[in-house]
Amino acid sequence: MKTIYLDHNATSPPTAEHLQSLMTKLAQCSGNPSSPHSVGRSASVAITEARRSLAQALKVDVAEILFVSGGSEADNLGVTGVLRQNNISFENQHVVASRIEHPAVREQLEYLQNAEGLNLSWVKASVDGFVSANDIVKSINNKTRLITLMAANSEIGSIQPTKLLGDFLHYKRWGTVPDSAELNKIEELSLSLSSEVTSENLKNIHFHVDAVQAFGKLKIEKWFSLGIDSCALSAHKLGALQGIGALFLRRGRKFKPFILGGAQEKNRRAGTENLPGIVSFGMVTQNILSDHWWESIARMEELKNNFYKELVKISSIVMNSPAENALPNTINFSVSDKGLRGEDLLVELDMQGICASSGSACSSGANLPSKVILELGKGNTVAKNAIRLSLSTSTTRDEIDRVLECLKNYLLK
Repeated sequence: MKTIYLDHNATSPPTAEHLQSLMTKLAQCSGNPSSPHSVGRSASVAITEARRSLAQALKVDVAEILFVSGGSEADNLGVTGVLRQNNISFENQHVVASRIEHPAVREQLEYLQNAEGLNLSWVKASVDGFVSANDIVKSINNKTRLITLMAANSEIGSIQPTKLLGDFLHYKRWGTVPDSAELNKIEELSLSLSSEVTSENLKNIHFHVDAVQAFGKLKIEKWFSLGIDSCALSAHKLGALQGIGALFLRRGRKFKPFILGGAQEKNRRAGTENLPGIVSFGMVTQNILSDHWWESIARMEELKNNFYKELVKISSIVMNSPAENALPNTINFSVSDKGLRGEDLLVELDMQGICASSGSACSSGANLPSKVILELGKGNTVAKNAIRLSLSTSTTRDEIDRVLECLKNYLLK
């Protein structure tokens, strides 16, 4: 029985072709990137090539890309690292964040609030999973030092207004409208900004975006902006190796490093670079720069949309993912009939060779109700019985038909 893998939001396994190309590349640059000899220089060049690929994909400067261990570390640097860099007591710093952030953001903010007195405003999401840019702007005050928002939710796929917020901040800070920005929406948001907040206050705000699920799945113009000060990226969501990520950090913005003991990454993260992971990340990012990649994403989204329409017809299912303005690969639903449980369905799918999950890979192992779905106001039962299916560009229609048949056989028996 062939395995059908639908857990790509957790990890999208590298293909055999990718691994073979990676091994060929690594055979040519296996030294320590900090070493002065030719083998070390070849490794350093390989890292520079990968860094350049990420910079091209984001349309930013090469020096603004910092390689880290993954999305969680990038989020920690973009949140706690940034706040500690301010050298202001946490009681005198204010942060605005959404209630549906990934644990890598949410848990560190909760810790700083409880342990160090961080002044924190949580912004709720709608029942469909969308955070209002207007609500975020209303929450800004003259002590706000950080706004953090996920570009696309990892569990339900809802796309958040990070571009609009970034464009708004850029305009209010510097008085210029970024390309492709919608001035009417920016001016509408401006009406929600407190009169006590000045442009200087806004310049002191760091806007961090968790783009782990958005990067490579959504075109850059849909979520990125000149007003974004940092964003977290992860390689293994796109078919590269695990254990490698990146932080985009806009020139002029700083954080307090967590790891000391070396001059790597321009003194921002000590330790010998993860050469295999970085090269792998760069190779996958090169694919993102091609038209073929986005054509594959469009085909995947069409497949997901058709799948979604069929799932809606099953009476024992409650959809948690929005039908529109969502990631092109993500479907989240809950089992709603009495006597049926999401964890039992996951076991059944696994027995049928179908890999799915119950939500964020960083919290699903606890077998607890999804905090994201609880925040949507859908209740404990719906949150406990959630199932997430996440496709890749290699997912086929035959695979989806088989999954649909399995779901119907189990849920309608």
